[in-house]
Amino acid sequence: MAELSLEPYAVLQHWHLPGADGRWELILAEYLQALAQRCAASGPAVIGHIKALALFAQGGYLRVSVVAPKIPASVEGKAPSGCTELELTLNVLVYGLERSAIERITRETATETAERWNGEISLENLGQAGQHVHAHKSDDD
Repeated sequence: MAELSLEPYAVLQHWHLPGADGRWELILAEYLQALAQRCAASGPAVIGHIKALALFAQGGYLRVSVVAPKIPASVEGKAPSGCTELELTLNVLVYGLERSAIERITRETATETAERWNGEISLENLGQAGQHVHAHKSDDD
């Protein structure tokens, strides 16, 4: 059996979802679960750990974690009431996929999630030159 390479990927995501108040836990759990499923379906990949953390200025946090595509995401903490924007640090450890594939899957999945919730997202890769991607779905679309 060939060894699977590991190319960790980390990104800072700025989410703005006007309809997310009270739903962040569900939205982010579904997002990470979809991310794990897409990574696993993209080739000979093994999910090591996909985790996301949002810290809130008024205190508190929201942490979401996935360790396998068929195991539901674990969620700890809660977004504060009235929250429609957050900054999420995402770490993706997937064995067997090249970093470029992980980056593409992460960008596409985040963009689709933001569009589904009629919101916007921008991404800034950590540890390298920033990449900014904006997704927005208006009522005109």
